Amino acid sequence: MPYRIRWEGHGVYRRFFGVITLAEFREANKEMRSDVRYEGIRYIISDYLEAQPAPEITERDLRTYARHERLHFYDSPDIVQAIVATDPKNVTYARYYESLGVSPYCIADFATVADARWWIASNPRRGWNRPSLDATSTMTMPHV
Repeated sequence: MPYRIRWEGHGVYRRFFGVITLAEFREANKEMRSDVRYEGIRYIISDYLEAQPAPEITERDLRTYARHERLHFYDSPDIVQAIVATDPKNVTYARYYESLGVSPYCIADFATVADARWWIASNPRRGWNRPSLDATSTMTMPHV
């Protein structure tokens, strides 16, 4: 398992390490969502500082995953999600995922966990407008 999940007072901190496949990423999300605490969380911090995406992950995979995530919005509608990454490929993937505009969560990327926690504490949901699913039709991922 190339990830660890730590439940915190009002959220969850997920740390990924090594090379992460799409199947492993999905497993981490399934494990998180199947926990009884998920329903009441307010934030997710996904820390990729020690991880790299598997080379077989594609733009299509990210779009499909984003649409799938949208189906889980009502499981916990008040969540904000912070992605922590500095590896150029991880940052590109994070920003591409954000640009799709279909995430059910208010989402942003950061270079440090401390910056992510500051953003979460600032209550970013107030100014966030959830986009429609139509936003994915013309987006393309920058090449890394």
